[in-house]
Amino acid sequence: MSRAVAAPAGSGRAGRVIGLPRIRGTDEVIGWVLCAPAAVLLGLFLIVPLVAVSVLAFFGWDPLTQTGHAVGFANFSRILASPDLRSAVLRTLEYTVLTVPVTVVLGLAIAVGINNVRHGAMVWRTVFFLPVASTLAATSVAWRFMFYPQTGLVDQTVGRVLPVEGWLQSTDLAVVAVSIVGIWQALGTTVVIFLAGLSGVPRHLHDAAALDGATSWSRFWHVTWPALGPATVLALVIDTRDSLRVFDQVQVMTEGGPLGSTTTLSYLLWQRGIHYNDLGGGAVIDLVILLVVFAFIGIQLKMVGRRLNDGAAR
Repeated sequence: MSRAVAAPAGSGRAGRVIGLPRIRGTDEVIGWVLCAPAAVLLGLFLIVPLVAVSVLAFFGWDPLTQTGHAVGFANFSRILASPDLRSAVLRTLEYTVLTVPVTVVLGLAIAVGINNVRHGAMVWRTVFFLPVASTLAATSVAWRFMFYPQTGLVDQTVGRVLPVEGWLQSTDLAVVAVSIVGIWQALGTTVVIFLAGLSGVPRHLHDAAALDGATSWSRFWHVTWPALGPATVLALVIDTRDSLRVFDQVQVMTEGGPLGSTTTLSYLLWQRGIHYNDLGGGAVIDLVILLVVFAFIGIQLKMVGRRLNDGAAR
């Protein structure tokens, strides 16, 4: 009877057993088996809902008879020509511009500060990550009380220093108040992303730069910042995606007001699809949100992502 003999370590076939037949395509089968659970979940929670929304956009729903009927492109022509959609797109872009740059810059500064703390770094990480673990809808209730005119904490403090009060009743300041809550909630995730990126910066490069007489700012700009390219791209993508889908604090704090000044795309989707039972119109708005998110992320990856990743590879 023949025995299976292991190949010598230096033969280039280490770990392979001679004498046992190799099943053709075994690696491919194992790969598909391992990927099957993720593929099933991806199909159930991403592909199927996307197909359902795409089909629903071509139908109308009658809430009285509880029946649906095909309407072709009528939903698209009705929603895309609506001034409410154009206003919601502008409000969403305004919110994104107000939140994403501040969140990324502030998250980077906080992460660098925590990374340089010798004692209590874990405590500070927990403090800044707590808003992420909390429910945004619940915390938005507390923020709404803080922004109450005259009696709220904001008017009692900031309002006495600056001639600014009644944030949630102002068409100019309501979106700023909502943006402050968005920055507060997204900051924890951004800090964690940059902390993970800072952990991968080689320490010996900092030591070599310090021996050459480089200042703290010079070491950050020439050593730390180039290595944070992938982390910066990830933070930009996540923060932009979340800002383009903002809903919770708008619903709780302003309900889209005053005068539609905080009506974002996601809130308009809720108004049309849920409040007014316009499921076909809501499906069209949902597709618009998806298109806007993909467009923004694609532009970021094209214009910023490649340059930051190339800087990290130097």
